[in-house]
Amino acid sequence: MLEVRNLTSAYGQSQVLHGIDLSVEPGEIVALVGRNGMGKSTLMKSLIGVMPARTGQIMVDGTDVTSLVTHQRVARGLGYVPQGRQIFGTLTVKENIETGLIVRGKAEVPQGNL
Repeated sequence: MLEVRNLTSAYGQSQVLHGIDLSVEPGEIVALVGRNGMGKSTLMKSLIGVMPARTGQIMVDGTDVTSLVTHQRVARGLGYVPQGRQIFGTLTVKENIETGLIVRGKAEVPQGNL
């Protein structure tokens, strides 16, 4: 579903991501955790195309999206909800997630082994 190979990204001369490799299978839920300044947001921004990758490859369902602009990546299923932003402030987190499931023909948040 999502595969990242040797992804590097930087702010000017300051390299933040150093050869990131990541694979997410269909139906798998992955959490990205770490202290402030460890590159979590930079990784997400690089995946969705807001911040260009210096090197590496981003694959979605076997298609290389690395050179695509943000809206083209969204059309292929990549999205990002930043921390602290409430999409629909009166809804719960679960309800906010469920609003995005309609495009996938689903009604409930998938349950994984947590």
